[in-house]
Amino acid sequence: MPAIGSRRGPTKGDQRERALLAAARELFRVKPISQVTIDELANAAGIARSGFYFYFESKQAVLAALVDQVLGENDEEMAEWLASDGLDRGALRRGLARALARWKVDGLWMREAFVAPDPGPDVLAVRRRFVDEGCSAFADRIARDARAGLTVQGPPLLLATMTIHLRSVVFSDAYASPDEHTDDELLDTLTDAILRLVYGVTPGGGA
Repeated sequence: MPAIGSRRGPTKGDQRERALLAAARELFRVKPISQVTIDELANAAGIARSGFYFYFESKQAVLAALVDQVLGENDEEMAEWLASDGLDRGALRRGLARALARWKVDGLWMREAFVAPDPGPDVLAVRRRFVDEGCSAFADRIARDARAGLTVQGPPLLLATMTIHLRSVVFSDAYASPDEHTDDELLDTLTDAILRLVYGVTPGGGA
């Protein structure tokens, strides 16, 4: 009998699904999703075409699963700032820098997932959850500072929603036009814009 407390390792099915998502992420980085075929995805993951449909119903379902992965990555990127209080410009900028680095690699498919007006029902449902969960974490952080009298007037959830959308649009544009601004220009301006939006001030600046 297995020892008490032992954990089941990943099954072959788990490994194939992870391989399929990893392969999709690589392909979506270099080709628009509409140009990637199911056969390409299956071949890249080392499985048969029929095996693809065992795990996913469509390419949109794969994209939705990738967006789901981004939920956890986003939490990790912003964890330092979300756990702190007050402006904490350094923590906010570091979190945004980590997010920008991810957009530079995955921007092609992330633009479709987060910015495209009609990404399909599967992706739209996960996008809404991404915004809801991301906004919830930001709103909780803003609400703490609001109780301390540090933020501007306004519902924390609305301020959080504005912040999330601002970040996505700025990074999407940065991916589309990588030479328009330096990373420092982008990060400093976005960081201070968020701080002014939420707190009405930036470090070293006035109200």
